[in-house]
This record gives sequence, C-alpha cells and structure tokens, in this order.
Amino acid sequence: MRDLAERVGIKGSSIYNHYSGKKAIMDDICETFARTLDVSRPPLPQIDQMLDQMNAVELFQSLITAYGKKIDRTWTQMARIIFSEHYYNETAGAVFKKELIQGNVAYYVTVLTLMEQKGKIKGCEKEFIATLFNNEQLMLSMQYAHCTTAEERAELAAVMMASADYLFRGLEIRD
Repeated sequence: MRDLAERVGIKGSSIYNHYSGKKAIMDDICETFARTLDVSRPPLPQIDQMLDQMNAVELFQSLITAYGKKIDRTWTQMARIIFSEHYYNETAGAVFKKELIQGNVAYYVTVLTLMEQKGKIKGCEKEFIATLFNNEQLMLSMQYAHCTTAEERAELAAVMMASADYLFRGLEIRD
C-alpha cells in the first residue's frame, strides 16, 4: 500500500481516505483497466470501412497500432498490476480472463469473419487463429508493459508487427 500511495504522490495512510482497503483499490484499477480496453478496439463499422482499403496484415497491424496509441504511463502501471496479480487476485483474474482473453478473442473472431465475408482471407479456423494471435500479442504486451526504455518498446513493437504479418499473410486472398 505504501508503494502505491508513493507512486501517486501521497502518504501511505492517506490512501485510505480514498479507498476502504486493498480490495477497493484493486477493484478500481481493474474497472478502469477494462474501460481502457473497450475504447482501444476500433468499432466494427470502422473495421468494415478499413477493410475497403486494407489487406488482412495491414488491418491487424493497424489494430496493434490503435492499441499501442492507448498505452500511457497510467495504462502501463495498471497493466503491470493486472498481469502480475491475475493469478492471486480474484478481481484481476476475472478481468484478465474476460477482457484480455475472451473479449479479445471474440473481437478478433468477428474481425476475421468480416474479412472472410469481404473476400480478404480464405476460410479458416477463426477461433483458433484469433486465439493464437491474442495469446502472442498478450505475451508481448506483458513484456511491453515492463519495458523501461524506448528502444525496448520499439523492438517489441516490431516483433508484434512481424507476428501479425507472419500469421495473416498466409490467409490473404491475392487478386
């Protein structure tokens, strides 16, 4: 608690003026984190429009970029907490599972379905591909949240983009 209070610039005991305890703090962090994820995913009508000008690789790379633009110091601190506490804290575990796994995979399945309907990709096991992509991006995001330099972040961002290229290039339908 002292570390958390220190990070936000108050005395350790002062944090209890704002929260009733550790559970209330974690609940607030988890709720705020979940809200940031909702706004980091472009809405499906926007995805539909983007598909008129992009191929599968470009679209998934743009999703990575959109997500990355939402990352700031506050998000990084929340992500570190969620990523490290999801094994030990019930609220963090629920947010991790619902938002970072189930929510992301469902979103990617929908995006892949739109791509298939528009003739951008071949038929595929969408749930499997979405899960592979999400798991890889999630692991890279965990690493990204712990980067301490711009160089480390740039290297990891390049790996994220390369993984999208590798995974989706083979699914594309070429004219």
